[in-house]
Amino acid sequence: MKKTLFWVLVAIISGAFLGKVTFDRYENVEVQNVISINDEIYALKYGTYHDLDEMQSNVTEVDRYVYVEKDDKVKAYVAFSTTKKNINKIKNLYDSKKINLKVEKITINNDEFIQNLNEYEKLLEATFDEKSLLIIENQILSCYEKTVISDE
Repeated sequence: MKKTLFWVLVAIISGAFLGKVTFDRYENVEVQNVISINDEIYALKYGTYHDLDEMQSNVTEVDRYVYVEKDDKVKAYVAFSTTKKNINKIKNLYDSKKINLKVEKITINNDEFIQNLNEYEKLLEATFDEKSLLIIENQILSCYEKTVISDE
Protein backbone atom coordinates (compact mmCIF):
# COMPACT_ATOMS: atom_id res chain seq x y z
CA MET A 1 0.00 0.00 0.00
CA LYS A 2 2.86 2.41 0.85
CA LYS A 3 4.48 1.61 -2.50
CA THR A 4 1.32 2.45 -4.45
CA LEU A 5 0.77 5.65 -2.50
CA PHE A 6 4.39 6.66 -3.12
CA TRP A 7 4.05 6.20 -6.93
CA VAL A 8 0.73 8.06 -7.01
CA LEU A 9 2.36 10.94 -5.14
CA VAL A 10 5.36 10.91 -7.54
CA ALA A 11 2.98 10.92 -10.55
CA ILE A 12 0.97 13.88 -9.17
CA ILE A 13 4.09 15.92 -8.35
CA SER A 14 5.76 15.20 -11.71
CA GLY A 15 2.48 15.99 -13.54
CA ALA A 16 2.17 19.32 -11.73
CA PHE A 17 5.83 20.14 -12.46
CA LEU A 18 5.56 19.28 -16.18
CA GLY A 19 2.26 21.20 -16.44
CA LYS A 20 3.82 24.30 -14.91
CA VAL A 21 6.85 24.11 -17.21
CA THR A 22 4.60 23.68 -20.29
CA PHE A 23 2.30 26.58 -19.44
CA ASP A 24 5.24 28.85 -18.57
CA ARG A 25 6.62 28.29 -22.08
CA TYR A 26 3.35 29.40 -23.71
CA GLU A 27 3.24 32.64 -21.72
CA ASN A 28 6.41 33.78 -23.51
CA VAL A 29 5.20 32.97 -27.04
CA GLU A 30 4.33 35.96 -29.22
CA VAL A 31 0.92 35.55 -30.82
CA GLN A 32 0.42 36.60 -34.44
CA ASN A 33 -2.76 36.91 -36.46
CA VAL A 34 -3.57 33.83 -38.47
CA ILE A 35 -5.33 35.82 -41.18
CA SER A 36 -3.66 38.98 -42.33
CA ILE A 37 -5.76 41.05 -44.71
CA ASN A 38 -3.83 43.48 -46.84
CA ASP A 39 -5.98 46.60 -47.16
CA GLU A 40 -3.93 48.16 -49.97
CA ILE A 41 -5.25 47.40 -53.43
CA TYR A 42 -4.70 48.61 -56.98
CA ALA A 43 -7.32 50.75 -58.68
CA LEU A 44 -7.70 51.99 -62.25
CA LYS A 45 -8.46 55.67 -61.92
CA TYR A 46 -10.31 57.41 -64.70
CA GLY A 47 -9.63 60.85 -63.26
CA THR A 48 -9.91 63.33 -60.42
CA TYR A 49 -12.49 66.10 -60.59
CA HIS A 50 -13.55 69.16 -58.56
CA ASP A 51 -17.20 68.17 -58.20
CA LEU A 52 -19.72 65.50 -59.09
CA ASP A 53 -21.15 67.36 -62.11
CA GLU A 54 -17.71 67.75 -63.69
CA MET A 55 -17.01 64.04 -63.12
CA GLN A 56 -20.31 62.94 -64.66
CA SER A 57 -19.79 65.08 -67.74
CA ASN A 58 -16.22 63.80 -68.29
CA VAL A 59 -16.59 60.09 -67.58
CA THR A 60 -18.31 59.09 -70.79
CA GLU A 61 -16.07 56.47 -72.42
CA VAL A 62 -16.71 53.66 -69.92
CA ASP A 63 -19.92 51.82 -69.15
CA ARG A 64 -19.39 51.25 -65.45
CA TYR A 65 -17.47 53.10 -62.76
CA VAL A 66 -17.63 54.06 -59.10
CA TYR A 67 -16.65 57.37 -57.58
CA VAL A 68 -15.26 58.44 -54.25
CA GLU A 69 -15.72 61.91 -52.80
CA LYS A 70 -12.79 62.81 -50.56
CA ASP A 71 -11.08 66.10 -49.62
CA ASP A 72 -13.36 68.17 -51.87
CA LYS A 73 -12.35 66.03 -54.87
CA VAL A 74 -14.20 63.33 -56.77
CA LYS A 75 -12.24 60.35 -58.11
CA ALA A 76 -13.72 57.94 -60.64
CA TYR A 77 -12.50 54.32 -60.67
CA VAL A 78 -13.25 51.65 -63.26
CA ALA A 79 -11.47 48.62 -61.77
CA PHE A 80 -9.99 47.20 -58.57
CA SER A 81 -7.50 44.38 -58.04
CA THR A 82 -5.18 43.08 -55.35
CA THR A 83 -2.39 42.23 -57.81
CA LYS A 84 -0.50 44.45 -60.18
CA LYS A 85 -0.60 41.71 -62.84
CA ASN A 86 -4.41 41.67 -62.96
CA ILE A 87 -4.82 45.45 -62.85
CA ASN A 88 -2.38 45.74 -65.76
CA LYS A 89 -4.37 43.08 -67.65
CA ILE A 90 -7.48 45.26 -67.31
CA LYS A 91 -5.54 48.46 -68.06
CA ASN A 92 -4.29 46.92 -71.31
CA LEU A 93 -7.89 46.18 -72.24
CA TYR A 94 -8.78 49.87 -71.86
CA ASP A 95 -5.52 50.98 -73.54
CA SER A 96 -6.54 49.02 -76.63
CA LYS A 97 -9.75 51.12 -76.67
CA LYS A 98 -7.64 54.32 -76.44
CA ILE A 99 -8.91 55.12 -72.92
CA ASN A 100 -6.10 56.52 -70.79
CA LEU A 101 -6.33 55.28 -67.19
CA LYS A 102 -3.86 55.45 -64.32
CA VAL A 103 -3.01 52.68 -61.86
CA GLU A 104 -3.20 53.94 -58.29
CA LYS A 105 -2.60 52.13 -55.01
CA ILE A 106 -5.38 52.88 -52.53
CA THR A 107 -6.31 51.75 -49.04
CA ILE A 108 -9.69 50.13 -48.38
CA ASN A 109 -10.65 49.65 -44.74
CA ASN A 110 -13.34 47.06 -45.35
CA ASP A 111 -12.38 43.43 -44.69
CA GLU A 112 -15.52 42.04 -46.32
CA PHE A 113 -14.73 43.77 -49.62
CA ILE A 114 -11.07 42.68 -49.50
CA GLN A 115 -12.08 39.06 -48.91
CA ASN A 116 -14.57 39.19 -51.80
CA LEU A 117 -11.95 40.83 -54.01
CA ASN A 118 -9.50 38.02 -53.21
CA GLU A 119 -12.10 35.53 -54.47
CA TYR A 120 -12.67 37.54 -57.66
CA GLU A 121 -8.88 37.60 -58.18
CA LYS A 122 -8.98 33.86 -58.83
CA LEU A 123 -11.39 34.47 -61.69
CA LEU A 124 -9.29 37.35 -63.06
CA GLU A 125 -6.20 35.13 -63.00
CA ALA A 126 -7.96 32.42 -65.00
CA THR A 127 -9.35 34.51 -67.85
CA PHE A 128 -7.93 36.58 -70.66
CA ASP A 129 -11.19 37.08 -72.54
CA GLU A 130 -12.18 40.77 -72.80
CA LYS A 131 -15.87 40.16 -72.20
CA SER A 132 -15.20 37.97 -69.16
CA LEU A 133 -12.77 40.49 -67.67
CA LEU A 134 -15.37 43.25 -67.97
CA ILE A 135 -18.08 41.08 -66.40
CA ILE A 136 -15.83 40.23 -63.46
CA GLU A 137 -14.89 43.90 -63.00
CA ASN A 138 -18.56 44.87 -63.06
CA GLN A 139 -19.17 42.36 -60.28
CA ILE A 140 -16.25 43.80 -58.29
CA LEU A 141 -17.61 47.33 -58.72
CA SER A 142 -21.04 46.16 -57.58
CA CYS A 143 -19.48 44.51 -54.55
CA TYR A 144 -17.59 47.75 -53.82
CA GLU A 145 -20.83 49.74 -53.94
CA LYS A 146 -22.64 47.27 -51.66
CA THR A 147 -19.93 46.80 -49.05
CA VAL A 148 -17.78 49.93 -49.00
CA ILE A 149 -19.96 52.80 -50.19
CA SER A 150 -23.04 51.66 -48.26
CA ASP A 151 -20.94 51.50 -45.04
CA GLU A 152 -19.73 55.09 -45.33
